[in-house]
Amino acid sequence: MSSTYSIVQIPGWETLSLHPRDHGTLERRLDELAHGSVPAAVPRDTATPFRKEVRKELVRVVEQAQAAGAGLIALPVETVDGKAVPASYTVSEWRDPDADDTAPLDLLKAIAEGSAASTEIVDVDGQPALREEAVESANPEAEPLATHPGRRVTYTVAAPDSRQSWVIFTFVTLGDGDPDGPLARLLVELFDAHLTTLRWKVRRS
Repeated sequence: MSSTYSIVQIPGWETLSLHPRDHGTLERRLDELAHGSVPAAVPRDTATPFRKEVRKELVRVVEQAQAAGAGLIALPVETVDGKAVPASYTVSEWRDPDADDTAPLDLLKAIAEGSAASTEIVDVDGQPALREEAVESANPEAEPLATHPGRRVTYTVAAPDSRQSWVIFTFVTLGDGDPDGPLARLLVELFDAHLTTLRWKVRRS
């Protein structure tokens, strides 16, 4: 994809690159996040096991995102009223090797017709996008978030420079244990507002 985009970061969240070239930076940042999860005043014999569990959970979420083909993952790294924010989102880029002359909007409409989610065609900085939203049932066999019911919102956005290129944002929240409750819906509103800050940058040859 010859175009790029910028997007305003959600306050209290951090975006981590999952690209292999950034592996060292990712590992160091996971160490820092795990270490910072416990105040310095907490005794070492109490803090160390907790930090190890936090890092283990971060690694599990990152590895799941990598397995799904994501290039970026955004995670809340600050608590709200002393509680962790139960949400995250990933970003994937996809290039259709068999793209034809179908207009992106027509393709999105076709995808929407076959989707089991609630769908809406929206505009993301002048580009057509498909927004899908659904509450997914728990899957006891899955790791890690799908072991609980969750609300998922996906934006499939056409890149401005090619009918072959797409960017996919996938947001998941467990809410407060009720993915159809007020907290889950509030976090979805936050994510929707976040997507309105996306701006395309088309590289000129």
